[in-house]
Amino acid sequence: MSESITPEGRTATEPNEASRPVTLINSFVVPDGRDEVFRQLWTETSRYFRAQPGFVSLRLHRAVTADARYRFVNVAQWASADQYRAPHLTDEFRRLIAQQPWREFPSTPTLYEVVTATG
Repeated sequence: MSESITPEGRTATEPNEASRPVTLINSFVVPDGRDEVFRQLWTETSRYFRAQPGFVSLRLHRAVTADARYRFVNVAQWASADQYRAPHLTDEFRRLIAQQPWREFPSTPTLYEVVTATG
């Protein structure tokens, strides 16, 4: 999967089974010195997703390794892949993602399922 800046590219592809819980892991390329702009955009966009049916939780991680390619990684839990997908099909999502500043922060969204859990 390549990095993307388009609304379609910022949505993980459809999983095989759409009714099971999923985890979105979305890695972002954020140039040095652009953390504040990125976090403002991410916060605005995350408000939209947190209000959607099926949203479970969200965390934004920042790399502590200085030369990490993906300096920020978003991890979101959704009750199902269908509920993850629905808010990505709206005009509001397209409006949020079409903001010009997002163009400098390509991402690689991928859906995952838990196969082993401890603790």
